[in-house]
Amino acid sequence: MKKEKNALTEYKKSMKALAKDKAYQSKLWYTIRSVLGNWWANWFCLIGARERGKSFSVQQYLLCDFFDKKSKLYHVPFYWFRLNDIAVKNMLMNNGAKLFEPILVRQFGLEGIKVKGDSVFLENGMLLCRVYGLSTAYNCKGAALFDKKTFKGVNIMIDEFALEKGQKRTFDVVYNLKMQVENVCRSERENVRIFMIMNNTEECPAALSMFNFIPLKFGVYKLKRKHCVMDYISNSEAYEERRKKALANEIDDGSGNFTNKVERDLSLLYGGRLYKPNIIIKFSKSPNDWYTLWDGRIIKRYNGEKVNTLAMKRYIDDEFYQEQVKNIFDIADARGFMFKDLMAQVQFYQELSLIKK
Repeated sequence: MKKEKNALTEYKKSMKALAKDKAYQSKLWYTIRSVLGNWWANWFCLIGARERGKSFSVQQYLLCDFFDKKSKLYHVPFYWFRLNDIAVKNMLMNNGAKLFEPILVRQFGLEGIKVKGDSVFLENGMLLCRVYGLSTAYNCKGAALFDKKTFKGVNIMIDEFALEKGQKRTFDVVYNLKMQVENVCRSERENVRIFMIMNNTEECPAALSMFNFIPLKFGVYKLKRKHCVMDYISNSEAYEERRKKALANEIDDGSGNFTNKVERDLSLLYGGRLYKPNIIIKFSKSPNDWYTLWDGRIIKRYNGEKVNTLAMKRYIDDEFYQEQVKNIFDIADARGFMFKDLMAQVQFYQELSLIKK
């Protein structure tokens, strides 16, 4: 009798899962309703293909929060971060004509918004939001963006901030992102929600390294120590069917970011035992940016090892040898290093890319 009851329970669970999957596959657009149920989270990372509905869903939520009298952030301006000032300028030109989706403009009556500098105002003069570029985060450092007495919380949207294939890196995206968030929030986290919207390119944005986690399979990941919910969004059948009609598909060589697949090179990961640390590779004064070379080939995050050091930059309170630094680059370019875990691999290459000329 007990076995039959267990079998019935499992059958009901499987049927419920099938029904849920069927509903998902028929769904064309993504929504953030499910991830918002995680009340403990401050960071919401949405990773998925372009034109999936991520940005629209977040924009709609921010506007609802702003106009809803029952919301704790009623009439509290939100912040919108983009990669650089060129992207910001394109968004704000012609009084923000390209700022919001046309559907949202009609839904919330945003036809009369005005732009002054980096600020967007409603027709009645009320501040709606501020739009900043990450590339010039230092311009906001020290600015009076935060007021402890009046701070009720804030919504922040970070959109289109991942470098595309072939796009030149001119600054540290992750560092500038941290600086902008600090400028706005300081040490506050109550009623603070930060939405990071990322498209799937050949390389998943290195910004995920901030949370020390990179998803390899689709699903929702709850990183409670980091106060982060990460939604790695799979493409639905309805989305795939719609994308078949896209003109861009006819000239796509497979490198576009309309795919739901993130390619990861796992061949350089080493799962064996480590024996002897050889040298500590330092990218800054902070131990958080140090890596230890083990057994002549394996790279792992620094964990207090006591061996000789190699500075990859000048003026970080250590001896700098150009030839040794060049040797590290040559080995990395020849795929000569292996890595203890995926995070070490992603972050090490990220550090190299920031200093390579």
